[in-house]
Amino acid sequence: MVIRVPKWLLLCISALFLSQGNKVVDNLFEYSKNIEIFTALYKELGATYVDEIEPGQLMKTGIDAMLKSLDPYTNFFSEYQAEEALMERQGQYGGVGCRITQRNHYPTVDHIEEGYAFDIADVRLGDQITHINGLNLKDKSTEELLTLVRGAPNTKFQITLSRNGKSMDKTITRMAIKTASVSYSGLYQGNIAYVKLEEFDQNACDEIETSLKKMMEKTTLQGVILDLRDNGGGLLAEAVKIVGLFVGENKSVVTLKGQNVTGPKNWFTPNKALLPNTPLVVLINERSASASEVVSGSLQDMDRAVVMGQTSFGKGLVQNYVSLPYRTQMKLTTAKYYTPSGRCIQRLNYQERGSDGQATVMAQEKKRAFLTQNGRKVYEGGGIDPDKFLDPYQGLSIYKWLEKEHILFDWANDQYNAQPDTLFAAVSDAQYTQFVNYAIQKSQVSLQAKWQKAVANTYADTNFIKKTGGFQINQSQLQNALKTELQANKAAIVQVLNRELMERKFKKIQFFKSWLEYDPETKEAAALLLNTTAYQKILNP
Repeated sequence: MVIRVPKWLLLCISALFLSQGNKVVDNLFEYSKNIEIFTALYKELGATYVDEIEPGQLMKTGIDAMLKSLDPYTNFFSEYQAEEALMERQGQYGGVGCRITQRNHYPTVDHIEEGYAFDIADVRLGDQITHINGLNLKDKSTEELLTLVRGAPNTKFQITLSRNGKSMDKTITRMAIKTASVSYSGLYQGNIAYVKLEEFDQNACDEIETSLKKMMEKTTLQGVILDLRDNGGGLLAEAVKIVGLFVGENKSVVTLKGQNVTGPKNWFTPNKALLPNTPLVVLINERSASASEVVSGSLQDMDRAVVMGQTSFGKGLVQNYVSLPYRTQMKLTTAKYYTPSGRCIQRLNYQERGSDGQATVMAQEKKRAFLTQNGRKVYEGGGIDPDKFLDPYQGLSIYKWLEKEHILFDWANDQYNAQPDTLFAAVSDAQYTQFVNYAIQKSQVSLQAKWQKAVANTYADTNFIKKTGGFQINQSQLQNALKTELQANKAAIVQVLNRELMERKFKKIQFFKSWLEYDPETKEAAALLLNTTAYQKILNP
């Protein structure tokens, strides 16, 4: 059989390749040329470098540095790391149930999940992890730490902690990590549904729906507070379904845009609404990211919810996993999130970097305005801005300083470690007096260190700095100023200290029941939901 191709079709195909050909050929040549250069360099290092080279580690260092120039979410996984990542995505990995932050060169525990390995082993908030299986963790990255603590469930490893200057060793047994997406739900002030969503796991929407239905059986809901503060995201499909609970099916929630997007580009709600008209407030903060921004941004664009809190993180980049040779893997950014109004969620531009090598942020005057369904202006390039901003520090600069310097966190750790069984989750007058002295001492040390560093950066002559004593801070003046501020704002700071003690003393459910009565942002959200006129004025200005 002979198949003849019409001349007109051949001419069309030829024209297409001719129009795109130069760019394709140029790109192929550049890739080929640079791969050849890299291969030659790699071989030369292995053959003639003065010291012995571990080829796998050298290659991974090169790959990591190359990907680092793109964005922080595009990563290469070695064979072992790829297996760990797969187990995590499938919900089969073993871990310890904690969150850490880097302080003084070592990972410091700042959250412990109830009922998991660290909780069972009596690891506490503020503990510094100095060694794992004898390996010193000084200046190790978070990724390196995760590699050490994660593994098959029921396997063990040794850990060395530093607590209040004392070193202690513990044996940790990894456990299968599976936490509920909804960490707490309940009626607030009688007829307002409060739902705290920790992450967008595969059952997130079902958990929210179940929680709301239970509350609907008890009363007619006057409003819903969906708390997405500190929620770093998760599954996009769950985010889309959660939006559907409040807007109904076949509503556009998010669009993915990139030069080679695979899979669905436009995501629509697949489910019917549970509460299509009940007033809704979504709480966000600067740690609300990704799927949290999809939910809050789309509900804002549809004028279905009032978003309250602080501007969100601004992670609008989508990642996919790609298999590579020898069971290695790459996670790479393939698209960006866009809300229904057309704005991009992403805040940092990794394609443009400043002189310090850091990704740039779009200047406010360059941000384009987009319109919600009711014609309200919303802006691109900076995460999700709340409809009503709530100052997390309640307008108190002293509160911001105490939190930034970890003084509140460290004081509560000291109190709990000194009396874990008898500690009351309410600060007495005597305790506050002790806290004032503690805060003054810590602030003096911190400010003096910062001042000395600033002086050293300004004056290169170390002899001059030594002679002047490094320009010592006026300690008595500082002490009097801090004491005045702490006493003037005692009520607000006691409230924050109470929260810190509650987090250490109570289990999760009891903590939420106790703290929500004091939480100023939840109070603000409830007040708005109960004021129909004010609520509607925000959505229909």
